[in-house]
Amino acid sequence: MDRSDIYTVVTENLTKVYRMGKVNVEALRGVDLRVRKGELMAVVGPSGSGKSTLLNLMGALDKPTTGRVFIDGVDVGKLSDFELADLRARKIGFVFQFFNLIHRMNALRNVALPMVFTGVSRREREERAMKLLELVGLRDKWRHRPSELSGGEQQRVAVARALANNPSIILADEPTGNLDTKTGEEIIGMLLKLNKGMGQTIVIVTHEKHVSDVCERIVYLRDGLVEREVVRKT
Repeated sequence: MDRSDIYTVVTENLTKVYRMGKVNVEALRGVDLRVRKGELMAVVGPSGSGKSTLLNLMGALDKPTTGRVFIDGVDVGKLSDFELADLRARKIGFVFQFFNLIHRMNALRNVALPMVFTGVSRREREERAMKLLELVGLRDKWRHRPSELSGGEQQRVAVARALANNPSIILADEPTGNLDTKTGEEIIGMLLKLNKGMGQTIVIVTHEKHVSDVCERIVYLRDGLVEREVVRKT
């Protein structure tokens, strides 16, 4: 399938089975999903519904037991490990609940790091990283290490890092889950601005209603299946 003119990510009949001792646990049981270019989508559901598993498969961080994932028309199951790493570096920006910043690096170097793997020169990396820090309101804190930043500031750095290689899609796993309400709203406002102002495709896994309420489409997972979808006017 190649509808990369319309869809950024497509999943076909995705299943994921984990072996837990002598028991097989079905995290996903046949998920078909299409994420349109420029879409802002939330994936919600109870704990254990398969939300993070789905996001990891969409981001090519894991491989399905059966089924296929297409990113910009490319069947990621046919790629070598090297090709997968290159695709992730160029096409996907990740934002995690616990930031996942490198603590020995300052904010500038954390944002610039993904560009190292795509062959961008040091000068260009630093210039773009500074612009991205400015975009998220942290230009004056480029020298600060994560331990010198608040949780909200660390997540802003993480958002800037996710944008480093101008990816096709940003995948955010509970991006407000480790933040207070006010700071979480600021982060969601920033993601909304990226989506509406820059046309960035964003998928957010969340259990917080105020987060899913800003999204155009909400996909509800339960027991590894898509239970229903809601398309909203935002």
